[in-house]
Amino acid sequence: MRSSPRFHRWLSEHATFGPIITNWHQYRAVSQKVKWRGALVMIASFSFSIYVVPHDWLKIMLLVMLLGLLSWFIRLPVIEHLADQEENH
Repeated sequence: MRSSPRFHRWLSEHATFGPIITNWHQYRAVSQKVKWRGALVMIASFSFSIYVVPHDWLKIMLLVMLLGLLSWFIRLPVIEHLADQEENH
């Protein structure tokens, strides 16, 4: 954000990343959809890394890092969009 205002503006106005960044800056929260996708991508990338590394101690370290990262990520607050929900009238 501070290093490149131009890149930050582009990212904030992006159709996919803009709402995610706005939610994070305003509410320090993510949507449930972002949370699920993020967790799946983390699991997939760490699983691939664990499969590729040759040493068992590295595999254990990667697994511990994955568990720590997932435990932090899963605890993030979830923001619910009122526009996406049905109104109760």
